[in-house]
Amino acid sequence: MLIKKLPHVLLTLLIGVLVGCGSSNPLADKAQSNIESQNFEEALAAAEESIQTNPQDPLGYYYKGVALGEIAGAEEDPEARAETYKEMNAAFTKAQELAAESEDVPGEVERINAVKNVLWQTEHNRAVELATDDSLKQAVNQPLEKSMQHLKNATIIQPDSLLSWNVLSQVAAMNQNFEEAASAKEKYISMVQDTTLEANDYLQLASYNYQLDNQQAVVTALEDAYEQFPENQEIVSNLADAYQRIGEPEKAISTVEKLVEQEPDNPQFHLVLGTQIYQQALTLNDSLSQNSNQILQLQQKLNSSGGAEKQNIQQQITSLEQENAQLQSRIDELTNKAEEELNTVLEYRPNDDAAYNTLGIIYQNKAKAIFDKRNRTTDNAKAAELDKQGRSLLQEAMKNYERAAEIKPNNQGYWKSLFSIYTALGMDEKAQEAMEKAGMQ
Repeated sequence: MLIKKLPHVLLTLLIGVLVGCGSSNPLADKAQSNIESQNFEEALAAAEESIQTNPQDPLGYYYKGVALGEIAGAEEDPEARAETYKEMNAAFTKAQELAAESEDVPGEVERINAVKNVLWQTEHNRAVELATDDSLKQAVNQPLEKSMQHLKNATIIQPDSLLSWNVLSQVAAMNQNFEEAASAKEKYISMVQDTTLEANDYLQLASYNYQLDNQQAVVTALEDAYEQFPENQEIVSNLADAYQRIGEPEKAISTVEKLVEQEPDNPQFHLVLGTQIYQQALTLNDSLSQNSNQILQLQQKLNSSGGAEKQNIQQQITSLEQENAQLQSRIDELTNKAEEELNTVLEYRPNDDAAYNTLGIIYQNKAKAIFDKRNRTTDNAKAAELDKQGRSLLQEAMKNYERAAEIKPNNQGYWKSLFSIYTALGMDEKAQEAMEKAGMQ
């Protein structure tokens, strides 16, 4: 957002250059005169001399600040201005401190905020122009980098400028500098009143931290957002995903369950909940698979061992099998709950391709678990029965994938899933068709 700019002549007036008006400090008058004639280095030297000669006179510090502000603004490189602006602030602060102790406060000191405001506007507006004016962006080298530096200067001059901090976060994100974007957004959020904040402020902060792969910071931002906007669907959904990423699936599920409780007739909430629940089931399934692989390795080792070693290996196998039994029970429980939620989605939205696709994934993974059991058994009759069960589950997966592909025929992911199912079921002609639609040729 551009701020209406004050002309330089107004800055001159604000500085307090009034013809025929002088002070009891000739060095301060000299500094003032040089500022009027735009000899800022000479003005700075006179102000410094005034400070040495009359250290209790705020005018020396005032004119030092004015001169430094003008010197900084004359620097072509905005990055080179930063330290000078900091020195300016220090000089103005000292002028105000001395004036507060004086019975007769110079009128110039009362103009400090107005002077700083003009400088702030100049830096802020230049930053916005560099970030938004296409013709200017083409004419300037690294326009977004320069825009960021102008905004940093603006926040040095006016540290409490909510506008500049917020725009800085946006420009930094445009420049792919997400660390700077997150820092500026955090500063903005910490300064603004809660009633002024929007859900998007927190979502932006979470997004910047996500780009930095700072998942805990993502959670923190979204938890703060949820506290302010507990009914915002986007915040709740993102918070649930964030909990999953930091390994807290129970929190992810409970977060979405609150939404379902609030709006039980909202199919989108059931879809998110079903997806989150099944995501936890998949995570547990990874642990189960790791245990199963370890059991196979131990069983092979068992055949060539004896005595105490054999007994120890058998104990490890038994322990892993018990753990897997508990994992499988929990996986089945979660999977059934996920199916229930997804079927609820389809009751409200019969053409929800995402729900059909997730159901397809569930049945395909169920089939894989059965086939893994088939491959581990040495009982031929049991293997045949397990094979039959697995193929039946693949057919259920196929029906759901086909329905998803029917609703969204251009989704190549659905056709890739169908290709794998058709291939496993020996449906070669359909597999060829799916492969073509999946763009796999």
